[in-house]
Amino acid sequence: MPDYTIVQCGEGHYFSTIWLPLVSFKAIRLGDRRLQRCPVCRRFRSVIRVSADQLTAEELRAAEALKDSRLP
Repeated sequence: MPDYTIVQCGEGHYFSTIWLPLVSFKAIRLGDRRLQRCPVCRRFRSVIRVSADQLTAEELRAAEALKDSRLP
């Protein structure tokens, strides 16, 4: 089972996604960011990885519970 990474979209939504270095099947890589569909607002947004220790316990639970689709 793949590991999920917590990310934040440009609108501030947190969610979990599969983030593999140098690989992107459902996103466009833009350096340390990716252009990817946010499952919260359902629009393509710039997303960036977020460290779990930067989030409150509530934000962390919500992000871990909300996973984007496994396939594009």
